[in-house]
Amino acid sequence: MHRAADSLATPASLAAARADRVFPPDSVMWKVVRHRAILLHGPAAAVLQVAHPRVGLGVMEHSSFELSPLGRLERTLDTIYAIAFGTRAEADAAARGVARRHAQVRGDAAAHDVPGHARYSAGEMDLLMWVVATLVWSAVGGYERAIGPLSNAEKESFYRDMRTLGTFFNLPVDYGPQTYAEYLDYFDRQVADPRLGAHAVSRRVAWAVARPRTPWWLRAMNLPMTFIFSEILPAEVAQRLGFRRTVWARFSLAMATAFLRVFARFAPRRLRLVPQYRKASS
Repeated sequence: MHRAADSLATPASLAAARADRVFPPDSVMWKVVRHRAILLHGPAAAVLQVAHPRVGLGVMEHSSFELSPLGRLERTLDTIYAIAFGTRAEADAAARGVARRHAQVRGDAAAHDVPGHARYSAGEMDLLMWVVATLVWSAVGGYERAIGPLSNAEKESFYRDMRTLGTFFNLPVDYGPQTYAEYLDYFDRQVADPRLGAHAVSRRVAWAVARPRTPWWLRAMNLPMTFIFSEILPAEVAQRLGFRRTVWARFSLAMATAFLRVFARFAPRRLRLVPQYRKASS
């Protein structure tokens, strides 16, 4: 059971919040993404995204991924929190920031022997769909690992919320899978595709995230934290990327899971819940 202080909103605040926000306080979006504990799956989602070679190429050529391997994940989370918990004006501002960054992400895919059209861009619909799909995978998996199960109805509602969020990345709601069941089929097909994670570009970017060279404290943690990629990633993709599953990795994940469940239940509110949620619900 969550503490009373974690209730999504008081009845008096619901009407005002609904009027000025993309997602109301009683949405499954608020229920899920407010928890810091679900972020264990975040780095794995970042790697799963770049396992698609066209996404990986964009990251390789248009970011400082080797100097700041988790920088893209941090920017993505900031944008998600602004849209999920902010006002409509804040959500629109976040979307404009994404559009400015994405407008610069384009280049020559053929020069790197990356499948698909000869030129790539961040605006390709299938790439946007894949990024949103990995975010759904990460949030649902992280929540159920650290917090508790979600009902089928909650997963359906959360998927609809994430498709709404995707429109702020210029992904139309009518593109791709329309229900959670269709999403699961789509995700399984993508993971089964032998090209996902097999390209040299994907492996280079993925390992830069898994074994960062900077900062020093993150570099010091990269060996014990490799379980995030070897155990949480879908097995087929982890294997193609070169992440090896070991007894140590399974043990480390079990210990991290146990810690997160205690953290999510007993840690102070300011630690358990992201600041954007705390601000929006105050």
